[in-house]
Amino acid sequence: MRFIALGSADVAGGFNSWRMWWMLAKNDVARRYRRSRIGQLWLTLSMAVTVLGMGLVYSLLFNTPIASYLPHVGVGLVLWGMIAGIMTESCLSFTENENIMRQIALPRFTYLLRTIARNLLVFGHNLIILPIVFVACGTAINANMFLFLPGLLLVLANLAWVGYLLAILSARFRDIPQIIQSLIQVAFFVSPVVFKPSQLPPNHPVLILNPFASMLDVMREPLLGHLPSLTAYAILLGLLIVGWLVSLAFAGKYSHRVVYWL
Repeated sequence: MRFIALGSADVAGGFNSWRMWWMLAKNDVARRYRRSRIGQLWLTLSMAVTVLGMGLVYSLLFNTPIASYLPHVGVGLVLWGMIAGIMTESCLSFTENENIMRQIALPRFTYLLRTIARNLLVFGHNLIILPIVFVACGTAINANMFLFLPGLLLVLANLAWVGYLLAILSARFRDIPQIIQSLIQVAFFVSPVVFKPSQLPPNHPVLILNPFASMLDVMREPLLGHLPSLTAYAILLGLLIVGWLVSLAFAGKYSHRVVYWL
C-alpha cells in the first residue's frame, strides 16, 4: 500500500502541474511544423490522404460499398493514430525530457501527460476529417454519438497506466521502445482498424483477447451511430482497475530511480 500511495501522489502532482505539460505539449506540435506554409494543417491533410487511399483500396479488396466502408476505416485510422501515438511515444516520455528532469523537480507523471496531451492535439486536428467523410457518405447521426466522450475517457485512462509503466521501463531498458513499436505494427493488422468486426465470428479471440479491439469499439461505434458492446466496456474497466493498481505500485517503488537511469 505504501508504494501505491507514493505512485498516487506522483500522479496527482502531475495533474496539478497542468500548466507545464499543457504548454510543453502545445509547443511540441507548433515546433514540429514551424516555418511550414500551412503549418499544423499538414496533420489533417496527411491523415485525409491516408483515409481516402486505404478506403478506396480496401473497399475493393473486401468488395464493400465505399459509402459504408469509408466511414468505418476513416474513424478507425484516426482513432488508431491516437492510440498508437500515445503507446509508442510514452516510451520516450522520460528519456526525451532528460534535461528538464535533471534540473527541475517535477512529478514524473507530468512528462507522460505532456505526451498524452500532444497526441490529443494531433487527434483533434484529425477529427476534422470525420464530419466531411460522414456528410460525403451519408452516415446517419443520432444520440449514440454522445457515448464517444465516455469511451474516449475510458481509453485514455487505460493508455495512461500503460504509458506510465512503459516510460519507467524504457528509461531502464532502452530496447523497449523498439519492441513496442514493432508490437504496435503487428497489432494494427490483427485489430479491427481496416476490417470490420462483423467479418469475424461473434466472440472471436481477436475481438475478446485484443484490448485494442475493445478500445476501438467503445469509441468508433458511437461515432458511427451504433451502441458499443457491453463486453468491450467490461474488458476496459477490468483492465483499468487492475492496470492502475499494478502501475501505481510499480511507479511508487521504481519511478524515483528514473533520473539515475537517464
